[in-house]
Amino acid sequence: MRLIIFFSIFIFLINCGGKRIQDPLEFQLETLEGEKINLKTYKGKIILIDFWATWCPPCRAAIPHLINLYQKYQNKNFALLGIGLDEKEALKKMKEELNITYPILIGNNEIAKFYQISAIPTLVLINKKGDIAHKEVGFSEEGIKNLETKILEMLE
Repeated sequence: MRLIIFFSIFIFLINCGGKRIQDPLEFQLETLEGEKINLKTYKGKIILIDFWATWCPPCRAAIPHLINLYQKYQNKNFALLGIGLDEKEALKKMKEELNITYPILIGNNEIAKFYQISAIPTLVLINKKGDIAHKEVGFSEEGIKNLETKILEMLE
């Protein structure tokens, strides 16, 4: 069953259509609470975006580390956004279960295609100008340490 879900999402991400997004912040997504968020409002901040799904063990393993980053830097011109590539109810349940404190947005075809998401988790670091500064595919504690170093450098 998991293999079918994996291939379904893989095909979804490969074949997703829609208009092309030119600017990494030029899109609007809905939160789990139904609020529309335009990422342009975060321009001028360092933004870490986590593309994930509830059925993905490495995604689940990364979340406590991401919560830690969010808690350390949220008041220092840093934003962390989770973009769930899953059903809204499953995302809500996981947010409660893992006590995720940063905003979770519901992903779509356009955003997955723009960021060229081929595997999850994928972490995308955006600088204060709104440009993609770093992209990390997969999860490792070393990768999170590397991201934190990049975040600290960008905050200076």
